[in-house]
Amino acid sequence: MTQSSFQKSRPPSAGGASTARSKARGDQLMAVTIGAVALILAITLQNLVLVPRRALLVRESETSLQSLAITFPRLTLGGFRGLLATSLWIQAENDKNDRKWQELETKYDIIGSLQPYFISVYVFHAWNQAYNLSAQFHDEDTKYKWVLDGLAYLNKGEEYNPQTPDILVEQGHMYFLKLGGSFERIFYRQHWRSDISRFYEYNATSPGVKNNQTEALKLVHEFVMRVGPENKAAAEKTTDPVELQKLNVFHTAELPDPSGRTNRVGFGISILDPYLFEKRLDKKPPSDPMPFRYGLSPYYFAYVSYKRTLAAGAPSTTAMRVVDSWPAMSLRLWCRDDMYYTQQTVRDLFGPGGLVDRTAPNDSAGLELINAKEAEVKDCYRNVAMIGPKALDQFNLHLGRYPMNKAIHQKHIKETKSYMVMAKAEDSLLDALILWQNAGRKVTPAVRSAFEAALPLYDDSIATAEIWVNEIYPVREGQPYNPERMDSEKYVIALKTRKAGIENILKAAAEQQPDLSFLSEETIER
Repeated sequence: MTQSSFQKSRPPSAGGASTARSKARGDQLMAVTIGAVALILAITLQNLVLVPRRALLVRESETSLQSLAITFPRLTLGGFRGLLATSLWIQAENDKNDRKWQELETKYDIIGSLQPYFISVYVFHAWNQAYNLSAQFHDEDTKYKWVLDGLAYLNKGEEYNPQTPDILVEQGHMYFLKLGGSFERIFYRQHWRSDISRFYEYNATSPGVKNNQTEALKLVHEFVMRVGPENKAAAEKTTDPVELQKLNVFHTAELPDPSGRTNRVGFGISILDPYLFEKRLDKKPPSDPMPFRYGLSPYYFAYVSYKRTLAAGAPSTTAMRVVDSWPAMSLRLWCRDDMYYTQQTVRDLFGPGGLVDRTAPNDSAGLELINAKEAEVKDCYRNVAMIGPKALDQFNLHLGRYPMNKAIHQKHIKETKSYMVMAKAEDSLLDALILWQNAGRKVTPAVRSAFEAALPLYDDSIATAEIWVNEIYPVREGQPYNPERMDSEKYVIALKTRKAGIENILKAAAEQQPDLSFLSEETIER
C-alpha cells in the first residue's frame, strides 16, 4: 500500500468529530429555542384570542339554537345541502297545495337553516306565508297570524344577513302593503293597534296558553320591541333604559300601568324620535319619549323600515327613486289611518245607538270607557298635527333628490295638508260633543258656542279636500266627467254633510236631542 492510498483511507481525526458534534448541539439548541418561543406564542394567543373566541362560541351555542341549526347542516351535509334544499322546496310547494300547514312551516324553517345566507329564501317564503297562505283561510285571526309569521321569517333572515336592503325593504312592504293596504287592512290595522296597547296581557299570559290570539300578541310584542342584529352587542352591555330604547329597531319602550296600582308594563309604548316629534303639542322637548298608550298605526313601522332600507343601500328589486319616496308615503298614510280610525271611533261613541246612547249617567264603567275612547281619539288628532308636517318635509326632501317625481307626489302633498286641516275640524267637533255630553246632553249656550267654533274649520277642510281631489281628477271644460272622481269626491260630500249636521244642531231647540246620524258618513278613505 502506498502512502497516498493509506492517507485517503484512514479514519477522520478527533478534531473533525468534535466539530460535527458541536454543530449538532447548536441545531438542537436552536430547535429547542424555536419550540419554546412557539409555545410561549401559542399560550399567549390562546389567552388573547382563542379562549375569548371559544367562550363566545360556547355562549352563542348555549343561548341560541339557531347557531346549532345553521352550523350542524353546514358541517355534516357539505355539498349535499343544495340537493336537500331543492327537494324541500318541492315538498314545501306540495304541502302548500295539500294544505299541510304545520309541515309547511317546518320545511320553511329547515330550508332557512340549509340556506341561511340566500336572501331569496326569506323573501319568497315570507311573501308566500303573508299573501298566499293567509288567503287560504276565512277566519281573520288566522289570516293575521300567517301575515305575522311571514314578517317573523323576514326578521329571522335579517339576523343572518344584517343590513341587507332586499330584506329590509320587504319588512317595510309587510307593514305598508299587507298590514296597511291589503283587502283585510281594516281588521289588520285595528288588530295591530290593539295589540300594542295591551302588551301587558302578553306579559301576564301563562306559557301554556297557546292559540292564534296569544301567538299573534307574542309576535307583535317581539317585532315592536326588537333589537336589530347590528345593535345586539351594544344592548347587552348597557342597562340604561334610554340607551336601550335608542338601540331598539323602532326606538320603543313599554309604558307602565297608568293607574299606578301595579308594577306591570305593556300599557302601550313610547317612542324616542326627536325628528318625528319636533312639533309635539305637549310643550315637552322633542327628545323626550312620546307616549302611544292606545296603540300605533303599522305605517309608523313601515316608515322606520324604509328609512333603514335607505341607510343600507339600494335593493335589487326596486329603483331608488321609488324607495326614496316611501318614508314620506308612510307618514302620509299614518295620518290617513289615524283619521279613519278616529272617524269610526267617534261614530261608535256618539252616533245613533252608540256607546253614549247605551250608557246611563250612573254607569261608572261605561263612562270610564267613553273617557278612554275620547282620550284615544285626541291622541290620534295629536299624531296628525305632529306627523303631517314631517310627511311634507319628507316629500320635499324626496323631490329635491328626484324632481322628476313631482307630478306623482304633488297630489300626495295636498292630500296630507287636507288631513291636517280636517283633523282640526274633527277635533273641534269632538270637543263640542264632549261638552254636550257633560252638559246632560243639552245644547246649552256653551255647547252652542263650541259647535259654532267648528263650522269655519269645516269650511277650511272642505276647501282643502277639494283642492287635492281636483289635483287627482281635474274637471276640464269640454271633456267628459271622470267617473273615478266620485271615489274621492264622496269624501268632500261627507265633509259637507258634517257641516250641515252641525248647522241643524244649532237650529234645534235646546231641549231637543240632536240628530247625529251625520257621524255615520265616511270622510276619509279606508
